Amino acid sequence: MIGVLRKDIDREIRAFLADIKKNYRLHTVSGLLFSGIKDFLERKGKRIRPLLFLLAYQGYTKRKHFSYKKLLRSALSFELLHDFLLAHDDVIDKAFLRRGKPALHRSFNAMLDVSPDSGLGSDLGIVAGDVIFALAVEAFLSLDEVPSRKEKALRKFIETTVFTGAGEFIDIVSGIKRIDKIRRKDVLLNYTMKTAKYTFEGPMLTGAILAGAKKDELEKISGLGISLGQAFQILDDLVDVFLTSGETGKPALSDLYESKKTLLVWKTPKELGGRDKKTFNELFDKKNKTKTDLNELKDLVKRSGSAAYCLETCSSLLKEAESKTDDLRMAKKFKQGLTLVTGDLFSQLKRLEERAGKGPV
Repeated sequence: MIGVLRKDIDREIRAFLADIKKNYRLHTVSGLLFSGIKDFLERKGKRIRPLLFLLAYQGYTKRKHFSYKKLLRSALSFELLHDFLLAHDDVIDKAFLRRGKPALHRSFNAMLDVSPDSGLGSDLGIVAGDVIFALAVEAFLSLDEVPSRKEKALRKFIETTVFTGAGEFIDIVSGIKRIDKIRRKDVLLNYTMKTAKYTFEGPMLTGAILAGAKKDELEKISGLGISLGQAFQILDDLVDVFLTSGETGKPALSDLYESKKTLLVWKTPKELGGRDKKTFNELFDKKNKTKTDLNELKDLVKRSGSAAYCLETCSSLLKEAESKTDDLRMAKKFKQGLTLVTGDLFSQLKRLEERAGKGPV
């Protein structure tokens, strides 16, 4: 089922772009803008956000007849929100790779035949991201539903965007703090705000609200979304350190280079002693790290055993998610879909256990 839904989402992205071309004629306003957005949206992705939206709506709706195409179009709102955030995030992080191809701002520089590091591409990437967000709102409005539910769901979509932006803001500010001033709860709060809200909780809650799910079910979904989101981010942090850019489609060791305060980084100096701890703190706080610096940091992370701590934390969160999913009163077929999403994360956990040099949790 998950594979079929992903294919449906990819097909609807192409249809949406065709409609945008027809209705807005962006290709005549600016061929550069439309080409950049089209390439960025069509890149291969997990589509987890629209997928969760679809599962939640269909799992709770009592309607026997509704337009599946319009539901698909509404689900795209969360994929477009994701793309908007990625475009801006890549400018902030000065990233050069996204989904195996140049980041959007880098693509604009290439199309204009200017330096890859030109600020022109960054400016254009920000503007293109703004356009993508506006298109996300349009996509959201596609589904025909009870107006009061639709308004409530739109408010949840906006709330999700606000909290995600706040999480990004906190993440940037934490970049100037020393690692020994960061608390575990600060890291997990950031994971909740920056990742869990728009990747898991928001899509599921919005779909369930549109379908008319009861308050107690919405509270369960919220808890499930936070557990899945925190686990997802911990896995992403481990992927950054232990997998290659060829495997992920984005730069490896970028979190270490940018001095991101991840759970993995928070735990590492606590497990190191003496010279190793001092070396880690000095290298981690260093600006313009060299490849040698990054490899030494990676080696210190591996020696510290902090990966095992993160894997165990992630495993615990995913087990919580399984239990919370079982407790949902939604249609069995679509509940099973949510279970498959958790299963995919468990599979990634096992892969990372092997790569990080750790046995089963």
